[in-house]
Amino acid sequence: MPKKLLLLAKNWPEPNSTAAGRRTLDLLSIFLDQGYQVHVASAAENTPFQADLSKLGIHCHKVLLNDASFDSWITALSPTEVIFDRFVTEEQFGWRVKSQCPEAMTLLDTSDFHALRQAREVAFKQLQPVDLYSELAIRELSAMVRCDLTLMISEIEISLLQQQFGLSAGQLVYLPFFAAADDIQPGPSFDQRKHVVMIGGFKHEPNRDATRWLKQEIWPQLKSLLPNDCELHVYGAYADHAMNQLHNPKQRFFIKGRAVDALTTLAQYRVNLAPLRFGAGQKGKIFEGWLTGTPTVTTAVGAESMADASQLGYPLTDKTQQVAEIAAQAYNDSGYWQTLQQNGFTLLDTGFNKAVCVTHFWQQYSNTFAHLEQHRAQNFWGRVLWQNQHRATEYMSRWIEAKNHNRVGSSATD
Repeated sequence: MPKKLLLLAKNWPEPNSTAAGRRTLDLLSIFLDQGYQVHVASAAENTPFQADLSKLGIHCHKVLLNDASFDSWITALSPTEVIFDRFVTEEQFGWRVKSQCPEAMTLLDTSDFHALRQAREVAFKQLQPVDLYSELAIRELSAMVRCDLTLMISEIEISLLQQQFGLSAGQLVYLPFFAAADDIQPGPSFDQRKHVVMIGGFKHEPNRDATRWLKQEIWPQLKSLLPNDCELHVYGAYADHAMNQLHNPKQRFFIKGRAVDALTTLAQYRVNLAPLRFGAGQKGKIFEGWLTGTPTVTTAVGAESMADASQLGYPLTDKTQQVAEIAAQAYNDSGYWQTLQQNGFTLLDTGFNKAVCVTHFWQQYSNTFAHLEQHRAQNFWGRVLWQNQHRATEYMSRWIEAKNHNRVGSSATD
């Protein structure tokens, strides 16, 4: 019998809408390649943009939040391993998994350290130092230590969790974005490309801020350094009224909405911008720029955990004029453009090579699985949080479940 993996997802993966969706599919592909039977379950409604998981041989299930039907369902499924795609998913379902399938190994996939991203956003908007010790951090770290392993996309965030919060190295496993040689799509040449692009979902506040910064400050300076017919095109799923209001053809600034295929879209542009002023984790928009051979200009926060200035080939700055000048040089100078493009290809090979990344991940993962009882015995704080007096998420869920059933019952008698 093959091992059975269950991913509990807050939303159905949308790889063309978010980098997190693409990463989810990459993660599941590792287990499929290892011969696992893979299941994905979510309480979310279907969307027209979600991946067709059945084509990949993945079994899909709709589950209910705060409902005991989940207990009998997961008991019957009996997964050997369970992945939570966010800490809030672990809060909802972690105690039920622990109760019904105590032997199943659990993994939290963070995509990025949410508390760090939030703290940086607050610090940026309120002009104050970054304060990591928030209620969100308590919830997120609690979910981390309740799980057997936490999957991190950033080595910088791994160091932060170890040094700032005391998590052990054995609880954290590193898996960045990764690509094989045949994933690279170099796209057209310098002369065949035109215009500047930014891409990123608008449900993500760092992308919304980056779009505003582009429109209000960077583009007015950048367009003066570019040919008169050069345009800036911003792509992103779930653009709302506030983002669409930035659309201004007279200023050659276009909000394009959802990209049907991010890689095909990026490959048509000469320069990719990722002007992030806060955020965390690795950045899918930069990674996809490298994959398509589209030189990408970003900031220090954007490049964090991906590359340093010497590897990228330009200084990392959050100064508007400097960002504009670097982007203009990349757009106008074919030699510089080719240098930046090659730097991206080199980074893909040296830091994001699929074979290397997956091998490293699987060695730690499979070793933990093989010695799970010993691993759990060493996770003292995880054991503490599983004691009854600390299981607030379970009690809240049971209260909501009872309240829902009482509401249904009273409606039936009205």
